[in-house]
Amino acid sequence: MSVEAHHGRALLEEAQLALDRVHRAALAANAGEIRRGLDLAITALRGARSAGLSADAEQAIGTVQGNLEAARADLDGGALVEMEKLIETARSSLATL
Repeated sequence: MSVEAHHGRALLEEAQLALDRVHRAALAANAGEIRRGLDLAITALRGARSAGLSADAEQAIGTVQGNLEAARADLDGGALVEMEKLIETARSSLATL
């Protein structure tokens, strides 16, 4: 491996470490509030499912609840992009009910 290629690899590793740091910082800054919001939404949906709504609504709510539970697991695993997609899907689904 040439000196230039070795230097390039070192720079790539440095960039990866920097991005890992950014990722950890993003989680630390927002994880508590995100988790609290997800917990509140899941609790509210559990109540809504047993509130005597139509069967279709209950099924849709169950799907949304499942998405939010998966989003919470993604948060715990650091999968922010996947978490965000699930939250947006849940928000869109609830807006149609």
